[in-house]
Amino acid sequence: MNTLPPDPDPVPITPPTASQRVIAAFERLTEAGRPELWTTLRAVEDVLVDAKAVDERVKAGEVLPLAGTVIAVQDLIDVAAQPSGHGVPETSAAVVTRLTAAGAVVLGKTGAALISGAWDRTKAGGNGAAVAVALGVVDLALSTGGAVPAALNAVVAVKPTRGLLPAADNVSVYANGLVAAHRALTLLTGGDRSWPADVRLGAGEHPRIAYPADLPLGEAASLALGSVVARLTAAGAVLTPVSVSEQGFDGFDALLVPTVPEHPGIAEALADPAGVGHRLASCTAFANLLDVASVTVPVLPGDRRPFGVTFLTRAFEDQIALDLATVCTDEPMTPYPEPGEDVVVFGAHLRGQPLNADLTALGARFTGPVRTTEGYRMVLLDTEPPQPGVLDGDTGLDGESWRLSPAAFERFAAALKPPFVLERVELADGTTPLAVRCDPDAEGPGLERYESWRGYVRFASTAGLRDPG
Repeated sequence: MNTLPPDPDPVPITPPTASQRVIAAFERLTEAGRPELWTTLRAVEDVLVDAKAVDERVKAGEVLPLAGTVIAVQDLIDVAAQPSGHGVPETSAAVVTRLTAAGAVVLGKTGAALISGAWDRTKAGGNGAAVAVALGVVDLALSTGGAVPAALNAVVAVKPTRGLLPAADNVSVYANGLVAAHRALTLLTGGDRSWPADVRLGAGEHPRIAYPADLPLGEAASLALGSVVARLTAAGAVLTPVSVSEQGFDGFDALLVPTVPEHPGIAEALADPAGVGHRLASCTAFANLLDVASVTVPVLPGDRRPFGVTFLTRAFEDQIALDLATVCTDEPMTPYPEPGEDVVVFGAHLRGQPLNADLTALGARFTGPVRTTEGYRMVLLDTEPPQPGVLDGDTGLDGESWRLSPAAFERFAAALKPPFVLERVELADGTTPLAVRCDPDAEGPGLERYESWRGYVRFASTAGLRDPG
């Protein structure tokens, strides 16, 4: 039979240089025709000088995570040599410096005044930073505007725990995607507040989430909230409706709230800015009084008007809010840069297995499946519940990687009973994390036929627990 040759592997797309991205930003800016976004727009020649400097650093071999990224900065945040509300500062705020050091280029400064939205100019859009991101003029923006402008323009807003950013407790990061916001947040993190040793990094496979049941919402906002509740429930979360007066974290891992109750017209908002602003902030204003982390993601119901929901978690549990938000955006999420230790498990601590609750109770976060190099084997130990012992051998094994805070890691290690020990294993990707193994003298029936504990469990579920022979 004649067959066509296989398609060639796709040629990877080369990301734009910083200079190319700047040129594209100015072209998009002209196309959008929104001069009211800016209080100060830098000359294209000046921005290109910065961009070419970034390109030269990349050519010299420097690794710049934000090379090719253009950012906007709200007027209240200092940018060196750019007019601000209190003059022309000589230096940039630390949050700006950290992004530019990583390769970002500042396009200009945006205003805090109320303007029309990115998607419908008859609607309110909040501040210029959110609109600039939504229109694709910039990739990221730093703003003090919080969640509401993000929801009105269908962009992501991340506001970390107070003190995690340098001298910038009220700064949010706006982006068109959660991964981009997370990347910027990772580079910005490092303030005057230290991570607790026992910080929770995960909420398990069935996080408990409270959401308000009696907020006065418009039809689209109600639809947006309902769609997210349904999606989280399908993903395994336990959603509980509560009264607005009862909103709190007691018994819950996170709070879910609609970011805005409605999307007012720009004419109404300009005619009564205080009244409309109060209504728009009614869903999230209470969080300003709490020490929390928040992540706002867009939700576009059937009528395509931009709305959003906000996940709130306890201070320092930013990772949990980020992970929950990925259910709405379908984006992968990597660990936030809090201190911790990765541990690989192979047996009863796997997800869905009897001892997995020991990990989730410690606030451990599942970081992904892993596979070892071909240097190990399993034996069936006489334990309750049944568990494998991992010894040296000639087989590659499948397992899972979990990340624990320093205090949680100490408790997990102390709870391991003989013959289990923590020793390093070599993974297929070349890393050598700690893993739950067993004493080399441990004995039991060999499981050489199996490359994973789940494979043996499937066998045992049909054949019964016995010597696998």
